[in-house]
Amino acid sequence: MTLLVDSPSLAPSRTRLDRWPSLIAPLATLVVCLIGIDSASFWRDEAATLDAVSRPIPALLRTLTQVDAVHGAYYLLLWPIVHTFGSGEFAVRFPSALAMAAAAYGIGKLGARLHSRRAGVLAGLVFAVLPQVSRYGQEARSYALVVAVAVLASHLLVGALAQPSRRRWVGYGCAIGALGLLNLFALLLLVAHAVFVLCQDRPSVREWLLAAGLGCLPSVPILVLAVRQQDQLSWVGPPDANSGGDLAAWLAGSVLSAVIASVLIGLFLGRRPVRLPLASLTLPWLVLPPIVLILGSALKPVYVQRYLLFCLPALALVVGAGLATVAVAPRVVGLVLLAVLGLPTQSAVRQVGGHGDDIGDAATILAQEARPGDGVLFNCPSCHYPDMPREFEFAYPQAFAPLVDVTIAASPSTSNTLRGTESAHARLAHVARVWVVDVDGGAEPVALHDSGFRLVSVQQAGNIQIEDYERS
Repeated sequence: MTLLVDSPSLAPSRTRLDRWPSLIAPLATLVVCLIGIDSASFWRDEAATLDAVSRPIPALLRTLTQVDAVHGAYYLLLWPIVHTFGSGEFAVRFPSALAMAAAAYGIGKLGARLHSRRAGVLAGLVFAVLPQVSRYGQEARSYALVVAVAVLASHLLVGALAQPSRRRWVGYGCAIGALGLLNLFALLLLVAHAVFVLCQDRPSVREWLLAAGLGCLPSVPILVLAVRQQDQLSWVGPPDANSGGDLAAWLAGSVLSAVIASVLIGLFLGRRPVRLPLASLTLPWLVLPPIVLILGSALKPVYVQRYLLFCLPALALVVGAGLATVAVAPRVVGLVLLAVLGLPTQSAVRQVGGHGDDIGDAATILAQEARPGDGVLFNCPSCHYPDMPREFEFAYPQAFAPLVDVTIAASPSTSNTLRGTESAHARLAHVARVWVVDVDGGAEPVALHDSGFRLVSVQQAGNIQIEDYERS
């Protein structure tokens, strides 16, 4: 099997008009990601991002030695953006939308190189309509960047195998380095790349091992810190028998979308001759990282669906190739069906609580009803860290800043943590009113037991309860 490469003799004849098809998918992806990008409230993970990037660089680096080392590279990338353009929803999420658009462009190029220009355009359009592309293209976390870098690394690998040179292998190694710095779990892509390399007629195993090995080196310090900070994943449970099917539906957007995607993949694989370069890249990319992560989680639970978002381009590529094998009418129907079936999820992620926590509405309640000097207490009985909601302060500081945190002993920045340290006793002597920010509901906070405060009102903001306690 040999890789498909563009013929140099064809390059001069290409006009500007010829390049437009490759821009359709990235433009469509960007437009879709920008629709409602600031509609959903920040949620707890985004609040953690804003917490981290609000600090001076030296303080941020000290914090990373204690917590969230795995997200350090992303925080450092986002830091100048926040300090230049502010911390509003659009400003901090826009880089993720751009990353998804860049991924769509790379998907189109990969599809064109390994199958056909038609398959590349269709793969990019499939990618654009997948709901998880919008969900994480509208989030101030690293996942969209990881997807884009995974596509870039795969594209550079294809180039290095087709036309080997030191420069191409160095480029591939640098992409792997960036991938590991952004997300350690994304290095599972190397398992798929290993299969792809071995499927070549003249496999460049030694060159690939050297480039991939050197590319992994920058991640070693992050891995060491991550092992020390592994209690951050103590909330993750072991996968179950449904994990594989649930992941397929999550990536495709719905169970029915997964069925349609499976049919299209079958059409591609059943066609003779099969484009082996595309199949040998996308199928291992789509299947092997989930298998490794799920099996590994039997020993140490680390399986979370979003950690495998980088497999989404593989799904788009092979489904796009399947669409390319059918006539125009069923091709249009298939693409429209995938888009329509994803609409409920597309709508849901753009609701105010669409990312999980409705911090925005909770902050609105406090801004309207709390008085400066009132106490605030953060409570999440179901969380591994009961004081986790304290991170909400950084999502909407204008609502929380006038309030007195009655249970904090040391602030997040002082303690080099994301949520500070808790005091054993609440400081209630100088407050007449305490607002409890309670995630997922729960019993009265222990700090208020026999304190002389009584519950006056409860207001709901999605999964967050804002409870007003006043002194009896």
